[in-house]
Amino acid sequence: MTMGFKKYHVHICTALFLAMGCFSCAQSENDNDKSMAVKIDEYSDFFDALRLRSDLRFEIQKRVLFTTINDIEAFRQIYKDTEMTLEYVIRDRLHTAIFLNQKKNTLQSMDGSDFGLYRNQSASELTDQVVSLIGGMYYGADEVEALGQ
Repeated sequence: MTMGFKKYHVHICTALFLAMGCFSCAQSENDNDKSMAVKIDEYSDFFDALRLRSDLRFEIQKRVLFTTINDIEAFRQIYKDTEMTLEYVIRDRLHTAIFLNQKKNTLQSMDGSDFGLYRNQSASELTDQVVSLIGGMYYGADEVEALGQ
């Protein structure tokens, strides 16, 4: 009877140990996700997209423009012959977040692909390049076409 009790005890302890490890890992991953979201929100250089492409089945429903430009004010000028600012065109109409003060200019698409952009451009030139690049994308073509309307 003592031997049966020891086996039973070992099985219970093993099951509890494994269960605690699973819960610990799940909690750790969940905490990581939360801390990443908080870290991005803490950046004063991150300006999230104003609209998401929730009609598409991408995990990330926005693009991200990483730029060497260091002040969002540079994007607050009027875009071409419209009443929209560069910032509004990028963040709202093109579903794109802006991340300032980066090492290089890059556009990350919704599928995670990175597209290198020219360095040392004005906000206006960079916006034109972003509009052109997104206009050449399958899902972005409609967004760019709607800018002209």
